[in-house]
Amino acid sequence: MEYDKIKIYVTKRVAEILEKDAETFYFLKKDGITPNKNAMLTALIINYFDLFKKRQEELNDIIKKTLLDNTSLSQEKVMALSSLIAGKVNKEIASDLVDKFDCLVSLKPTKDSQPIIDYIEAYLLDNCSLSEYFRNMFVSYTALPQDMREEIIFKNQYATLSEAINKRKRVFITTKGQREDRFEISPFLFSRSKEEMHIYLLYKNRDSCRSIKLSRIKSVAIVENEAKFKENEIELFKKMLKYGAQFSYSFDEGEVIVRLTPYGQKLFHKIYVHRPIPESVDKDVYTFKCSYTQIIQYFERFGKEVEILSPQSVKDIIYTFHKQCV
Repeated sequence: MEYDKIKIYVTKRVAEILEKDAETFYFLKKDGITPNKNAMLTALIINYFDLFKKRQEELNDIIKKTLLDNTSLSQEKVMALSSLIAGKVNKEIASDLVDKFDCLVSLKPTKDSQPIIDYIEAYLLDNCSLSEYFRNMFVSYTALPQDMREEIIFKNQYATLSEAINKRKRVFITTKGQREDRFEISPFLFSRSKEEMHIYLLYKNRDSCRSIKLSRIKSVAIVENEAKFKENEIELFKKMLKYGAQFSYSFDEGEVIVRLTPYGQKLFHKIYVHRPIPESVDKDVYTFKCSYTQIIQYFERFGKEVEILSPQSVKDIIYTFHKQCV
C-alpha cells in the first residue's frame, strides 16, 4: 500500500542533524553509500514516540497546574489554553527564536510507522497539524546529545543487550556497515565516549576484548550460554572504560612515555578530542597507560613537538608515519 508523503518544515539546524544521523547511524540505501533518511525517520518515530508523548503530557500538566493555581478559569478553559500555550512554546523552541522553518523534510509513512501516525492524528493533534507535531518531535530529538539520540534510535538493541548484561548471558548479533557479520559474543558493559558522540558495547569474542558502536548492531538475540570473563579480561575492560572504548586494546600493552616540547605541551592542552589521560606528568615527560592506538592517532599530528621515549614499537610507527609524510 502506498502512503502519501508528509511535508514537514524545520529549521536548517534540525534538517542537518537528521540527515547527519542517517549517515552516522548507518541508515544507507542499497548502494551502501547514500543515506536513507526515511528509514532513519521511521526508526525515530517508532522509538521516540512514547518518550516524546510523555514529555508533551508533562509540559501540558505543568501549564494546567500553573493556570489552575493562579487563575479563576474553568477547567474547560484551562484545558483549551494549556494546549494552545504548549503549542506556542513548542513553536518558539522549534524556531530557536531566530531560524526560519524553511527546510523541507519529507516523511513517507511505512507499514511500521503508519499505525503511530494514525494514533497521533486521532488523539494528539489538538490545535496543531500533523506536520507541526512531527516538527516538534524532530526538534525535541535533535536537541539531545548524539549518544542519547543513538540510544533512542537503537532502543530495542540497547534494551536487549542491557538485559543480557544483567543476566550475564551471551548474545547473537548481526552488524551493519561496510559489511554484515553474524556472530555470538559475551557482552560486558556499555561505554559512552567522553565527547557524547557514541555508545559503545564492550564485549568478548573468543579470547579478544573489543568494542562496537551501538549503531552498528542491526539485531540482537539472547542465547542461553553464560557470559564468562577472566580476571585479565575484566581488567582490560576497566581500562577501556577509563581511557576510551573507541580504541583497540590488547593484553600486552604497557606504559607509553613521551616527551613534549613547550609548544607540544600547548598543543596537548589545546587538542582535547580523543586526548589521552596521562597517569603522571614530570615536567615535560608524560606517562600514559591507555591504548597504543589512541597514542598513535593522537600524537601523529604533533610532528617534531613530541618524542616517544618508550615503547619502541610505538616510536617506530610514529616515525614511519612522519617519514612517509615528508
